[in-house]
Parts: sequence; structure tokens; C-alpha cells
Amino acid sequence: LFRSLDAPAVGTGDVTPGDADRPGLELIDVTLGWPGAGPVLEHVSLTVSPGESLALVGPSGVGKTTLAATAMGLIPPLAGTLSRGGTVGYLAQDAHIFATTVAENVRVGRRDATDEEIAGALRHAGLALDPERRVGEAGSTLSGGERRRLALARVLIADPELVILDEPTEHLDRETADALLDDAWRAFAGRPVVAITHDPELINRCDRIVSLGDHRIE
Repeated sequence: LFRSLDAPAVGTGDVTPGDADRPGLELIDVTLGWPGAGPVLEHVSLTVSPGESLALVGPSGVGKTTLAATAMGLIPPLAGTLSRGGTVGYLAQDAHIFATTVAENVRVGRRDATDEEIAGALRHAGLALDPERRVGEAGSTLSGGERRRLALARVLIADPELVILDEPTEHLDRETADALLDDAWRAFAGRPVVAITHDPELINRCDRIVSLGDHRIE
């Protein structure tokens, strides 16, 4: 445990500001992989402009989440150039919900958020919950859709310049998934969005599709 705590940082962290003069995300001939392991993807080049939504698709294990972790600054690229404008918000399908209040779960996104800001984030996430309601271990008192929306409110409160959605509709019924996407698209209008997904409905909402396979952009 202490060896891990004392080890040098691997990445810059997802809250590290990027280049505010170059909003969006750009990868130029980037090789992706986890430190200490071999490359997962090589020669990746893509650009996501402000206001553009991109669907990142491909079979499980091809490297989509590795690309997301690199874009967030959690791991560095093994080669090539990556630039992003500002901070990154990440909505994971398995985002942990803590056994505390709704408000404190939202404040994971920004610790100094006011009560009014939290109420606004919940409203924009389409979640009509009392901020002082306790949600139980892993959000056990909430439905699957409510847990996903609470995680969305956590991203919204951070007000990121770039948004990454990692399988946001996974395990949700179609009606719940579509309602979540409607709210997310409204909330993130004008920002670059990368959606990692196998969901055809989400893919159809995006402006462009990038398919990862055979260690290259297809």
C-alpha cells in the first residue's frame, strides 16, 4: 500500500486544465496503452471539435476505455501528441454512489458547490430528489436510472469543457435510456462529447462515428 502511495504519479489527473485556447480533443498519431504494458492501440488520430459529438465504437477490449483514460489525463500516451481544451467530465456506467445524501454525492464533482448549484445540477439531470435524502450503500434506494442521473448531476456540477460518456445507457430500459440521453444532450449542448457505446440509438445521435479495431482507426 505504501509503495503505491509513494510511487510517482502516472498521469496528470482528470481535473488538470488543458489548453483553454484549443477547446475540444485532438490526438495525433497516438499510441495508447497502460504503463508497464504493451500498446493497446497504435497510430490513433482523431479530432473532436467544440459542439461536436463523436461515437467511439468497437468490440469489447479493443481499447475504447484506454483511450478515454488517456484523454482524461489518467495515463499518458505512449507516443504521439494529445491535446485537450480545459477539464474533462467522465460519466461512467459504474460510477459509485456513496451511502450518504444526494447532495453529498453530487459534491463529489465539485466540493465547494452551493445548495443552489446542486439543485440546478439535479434539475438539469432530470432528477427530482430531495438533496438531503440518503441513498443507501451504492445507491441501493435508487433505481438504475436514478443512479445514472445522479452520476450525471455529478458531472454537470463540475462544468467540464469536454465530456466523455462511457456506456451511459448500459443496463437501462429503452425509455429510461432515451430520457437520460435527451437530458444529457441538452445539458452538454455546445461542448465536445465523446460517447463510448454499443447502443445504436446513442450512435445515431452523434455527429460522427469512429470505429476502433485492429489497432487502428478504421
